[in-house]
Formats: sequence, C-alpha cells, structure tokens
Amino acid sequence: MPSSYRLQPYRYMLKAGILMPRSTLYPSLGLDIMNGLKQSLKQQQVFDKIQLLIDNIGYGTDEPGIYAKAEKMLLQEDADLVIVCADSGIAQMLQPLFTATGKILLVLNFGANLPASWQAEPTSLTLSLNFCLHTKLTGRLAALTAGKQVANVVSYFDGGYNQCFSMLNSNRDHGGIPRFNHVTHLKPEAFTLQPLVDFLEENKDVQTLLCLFSGEEAGRFYQGIASIQQKNGLDLFVSPMMVDDTFKKDDALQIQRVQGFVPWHASLQNEANELFKRQVRTGTTRANYFSLLGWEAGLLLANVCLQAAAGQADAAAMVTALTQERYNSPRGWLKIDAGTHHGYGPSWQVSVHDDLEVKIENEAAGMEEEWKTFSREPLPGTEISGWRNTYLCI
Repeated sequence: MPSSYRLQPYRYMLKAGILMPRSTLYPSLGLDIMNGLKQSLKQQQVFDKIQLLIDNIGYGTDEPGIYAKAEKMLLQEDADLVIVCADSGIAQMLQPLFTATGKILLVLNFGANLPASWQAEPTSLTLSLNFCLHTKLTGRLAALTAGKQVANVVSYFDGGYNQCFSMLNSNRDHGGIPRFNHVTHLKPEAFTLQPLVDFLEENKDVQTLLCLFSGEEAGRFYQGIASIQQKNGLDLFVSPMMVDDTFKKDDALQIQRVQGFVPWHASLQNEANELFKRQVRTGTTRANYFSLLGWEAGLLLANVCLQAAAGQADAAAMVTALTQERYNSPRGWLKIDAGTHHGYGPSWQVSVHDDLEVKIENEAAGMEEEWKTFSREPLPGTEISGWRNTYLCI
C-alpha cells in the first residue's frame, strides 16, 4: 500500500473535520445532523477521543470554496478524516484530494441524486439514505399494484433531482404509461393543482399519481389533493420526504391510499431505533432523517476510532474494514458495499392514512439483489436538471 495512505503521525485522539450545509427549507438540518453524530459517539464511548472541526458550506453550490475548506482541514488542521454533507458532485470533486493525501472522506447525503460513477475510491465512502433506490421501488410498486395510466406531480425543487428519474423510469419499465406531468411553483401564493384537476376531469382512466414533494410543499400538496383524491379515487405513490413527520399541517386531513418506500421511520420497532430516538431527543432536535444520518456517521467514525486505538494507521485499510461490518442501525441494519463504498440498508413499504398517520406495512424483500441491480444500472445522461444545491438545502 502506498505510504501516502497512512494517517501520520497517528494518534489515538482523532481529528475529524465536518463541512456542514445550511437549509432554509429545514433550518434545523445541520443541528440535527450534529446532534445525531455527537449522541452516537457518546453512546459508543468515543466522544472524548475525537476532536471535531466544524465549518459551513452554505447550500453546497460553491465548489471551489468547499474544496478550499476541505484542503485547509487536511493540510493546516491536520484532520485525519473529513465528513462532508453534500451531494455526489461534490464528492466526485473532492475524492482525488483525499486519495492523494491518504485521508478518509465520508460523504453524507440523502441519495436524491445518483453518482456520476459507482467506482470505489480507496479512502472515500458515501453514507446515503438512498432516496433514488426507494423511489425506484415506489415507481415499480405503482406499476404492479395500481392503474398503468400515470400522472406525475412534483415540486419544482424536488423534481430537479434524480429521484424523479428513478421513480418515473422504474414505473415505465414495469408497464406504467406516463400521461401527464405537473410541476408546482415554490412560492406559496403561486402553488396550484388546477392543471392536474383539469386533466383528471378529462381523463377518468388516470387514477395513479407519482408524487415528489418535501417540506412545506408536501404539506400544501396533501392539503390540496385530499378532496381531489376522494372525488377521483386516486392512488398516491410518494417519495420518502412525503412520509417525513416534520412538516406542519394547518388542518386535519382525510386521506387514504397513499404508499411508498422509505429507508427509515420513527415507528420502526427495533432496539437500535428505540435507543436512537431516546438519545437524540433534546430541547432542539428529535429523531428524523437528519439526525439519523448523523447517528450512522457516528457508527462509522467510532469504528475508525477503535481501529486507530488498535494501531491501524492506513486510511485505505480502515475503509476496507468498514465494508466488512454489518452495523446495528435504526433502519434495521446498515452495510457499506465493498464494490462501491456506498452505504445501504433496508427499504420499508409504508402506507399513509388520515391526518398523515404512517403505518409500516413490510420490509422490501431481496435488498441485497436490489442494491446490486441498482448500483449497476446505467446512469442518466443529459436527462437531469443540473441542480447544484445539496438536496434539501435551499
């Protein structure tokens, strides 16, 4: 192994740089991730063995600025590893720097975009919620269990990421027929479902909606679609953020026949999830997708810390060791794929009922094979928006 892959001079006290984004859509995003990370490290009794160096990268759009901050952490702050909360484009930009310096890069994101390449780099790994994989499964579920004639309705923001491609493409591959697309405006005063209503009035054979929204946009959609669903007998198939518990509802809802696949939900019954929910509950945060990412990053960081304590000083060897574990995650389980260095876990089929009550229906079968297929599929070419924002950072 090249000598450049050694963390030097190695010490038991790790230095971990953290490049954290901000979000006006979810103002507590960074706080929740950090709380999840810190509580995870405390739970594993390594918090006092790690020095955290924290900086902010805005919405994740300033690539030269992010590179400069990562470089400073490595070269001036002598960080052993850097955690970057950003989408796959930023990861691709940073990987050569970390390969050259022999330091560990851990990328955290929601998986709403697909990477430009699944090629594993020796000292880099990505911990993702794999939204594209879950929307793929949701699109297939819609094609196999509901009407083949489909209308697609998305927010301007959410539709700009590959999760939209994954849902639509999977639905079409399994017999779905796209008949209509409606993209809603981000401004509350401009939000409307009227074009969708007009289409459904003229096309009674379309009763399946593929839906991608997040934040307040998800709340507005549910408020607007409830009466339309009842009138037209619609089946809604939704993205993971539409099952999130954090957005506000102005009024009680009467809604049924809503389904989708998600990486995690607070109602999952397992010991790791109960521990996670209990530990992250503070005055400012609670268990959600963001604190989950931080908690799982803590699982990996604790593993690195223990390897260091045992005398391991080779970053590439450390990353390889991370791929050989099965982690006891609140999702149910978590693995790092040795072939891609991307994390993955189970997918849970959920249904949503009156007032957005979520019920876990079952765990998707054959996730090992699903992951292999997903990570080998051809990536979309020019059929992308080019959004540079880290997903949910707007």
